[in-house]
Amino acid sequence: MSSLPDLRFLLSINSENAWSDLLATLMNADQAITRSVLGIEAVGPLQIRREVSKSRGRKASDRPDLVVEANGQVVAVVEVKLLAGLGIEQLERYYKYVAEEDRDDCQFVTVSLRRIRLDTTHAQGWQNLTWEELVAPFASSPVPWAATTATAWTSHIESQVPEVDGDTVWNQIDGIDLYLALRLRAAYMYDNVTLPGGSSKSIQEIGSGGLYVAIVDAPIPGSGYTVRWEATESLPTQDVGKLVESSGLRGVDFRFFLVQQQVTSSKAYDWDYLALLWQEYLAQEDWIPWRPHPPRKTLQWEKDGVARLKELGAPAFLGNGYGEGQAKLSGEVEFGARFVLPPSTTLKEAAEVLSRVAVIGSRMAQHATQPQAKETVIALIDGESDSGDAGVDG
Repeated sequence: MSSLPDLRFLLSINSENAWSDLLATLMNADQAITRSVLGIEAVGPLQIRREVSKSRGRKASDRPDLVVEANGQVVAVVEVKLLAGLGIEQLERYYKYVAEEDRDDCQFVTVSLRRIRLDTTHAQGWQNLTWEELVAPFASSPVPWAATTATAWTSHIESQVPEVDGDTVWNQIDGIDLYLALRLRAAYMYDNVTLPGGSSKSIQEIGSGGLYVAIVDAPIPGSGYTVRWEATESLPTQDVGKLVESSGLRGVDFRFFLVQQQVTSSKAYDWDYLALLWQEYLAQEDWIPWRPHPPRKTLQWEKDGVARLKELGAPAFLGNGYGEGQAKLSGEVEFGARFVLPPSTTLKEAAEVLSRVAVIGSRMAQHATQPQAKETVIALIDGESDSGDAGVDG
């Protein structure tokens, strides 16, 4: 029998607060290792603080998980993540949390699990360490309880976040949280998709949170549009939460979108270009089992857009996606089509399909003509207040 403590009840995979509290305790117990692992060069005792709030304006404040100070100066900001993703401009806001004159000497660190790492490349000054990288050095601490705790903690991480590989079946999930298992699957596709030239990839949290989607974007130069392919679980986030077991999962949902970016309305969307991309690049791809459900629109200009697609010979299901409501939430409008692979699909098969459609997306982005130039949407919709559904159409 292992002499290490069992941390299952102390460190739930759903409790960032519990993990943050124990991390702060370890960091305070062995400040030499804390300095080494975070790269802190400042001399003098460290003060480890939890969730120190700082106002950034009327009714708004920022509160990083851990703040490390030395001689009254912030020398490290640590943001802890387990299953949750990053908030909108969260890292950018936390960077400004530190006084401008102190930022060059401050370490900005996000902590995430190795198998579901965060992408922090968009945020100035930030680096991403895994929990394994941060905790493991404390196993050599001369402080006995700290060394024992760190050793047990690394073992606990391994048990809570199992490895997935190409042979892993989409809906064969045993003994772990469904949202975590699906996030690991999205992470596998992100890690293993073959990216065509000119394309980029990302992994993002969907809507209200819990589900993650692997994304490949192929920007159409100078147009304000990108061709996007996504892959995630087909069930909506809230329905996954109602499942008792993984046999209820629907399968891998692949979504094709022509995305208009940096807009506040769907009124200026180029439906003609969506139809063109379909006819030129997707109509002949008869291996794709497109979902036949037609889009449901409530706003007249989106109904007109779907009608225009039909006039141009597009199938009845083209035009599903995110419209007016999503534009107001994220500044993007995205319409297209989707198909679902069965839940018996392996992750290798899913990643191969994402790689295959990503090549199609790259070719689309290089088409000889471009979408209609993005109009000044604010001027276009001045005086109107209609709003639409931000969810994916049926």
